[in-house]
Amino acid sequence: MPTDTRRQFLWQAGGGFASLALLDLMSRDANAATSSPLAAKPPHFPAKAKHCVFLFMNGAPSHIDTFDPKPALTRLNGTSYKGDLTVGSNNRPVGYLMQSPFEFSKCGQSGLEISSLFPHTSKFADELCVIRSMYTDTAAHASGCLQMNTGNILIGKPSVGSWLSYGLARTTRTCRASW
Repeated sequence: MPTDTRRQFLWQAGGGFASLALLDLMSRDANAATSSPLAAKPPHFPAKAKHCVFLFMNGAPSHIDTFDPKPALTRLNGTSYKGDLTVGSNNRPVGYLMQSPFEFSKCGQSGLEISSLFPHTSKFADELCVIRSMYTDTAAHASGCLQMNTGNILIGKPSVGSWLSYGLARTTRTCRASW
């Protein structure tokens, strides 16, 4: 057998032997991927809720004009602001207080107060969950939105949508951001 042929034979045989080792390493990686700590896990408890509609209205009407009446604001309408904060948004001074221009009425058996902006939604008052206890640690809108969705003003925490997907036992997650 000429030298070139023997070298070619050893090269091809060695290459084939190395591919066996590569095949073993790749199969180990495939097995590790199925037991990854980041892989989807079954929920702790079976899901009871079937659906959830979460309305995050960034830049939408104020809570004061929709589902959160402020009787004190109505009483103080037109008076100058006397709180601790002296500067409003864009470094403008805080001016006069203004009540909502919309009327509120108690709707459904629950008596949920809903603005006249939502005459059709008010028919479903007993099926709504309105949270009025949220606040932020910042006056900046972007970090306030982050805190409202994740509980933190810094990026990187799971959002309400992530927790809903987890709670509803969904294995596929869909995220649509409209910033």
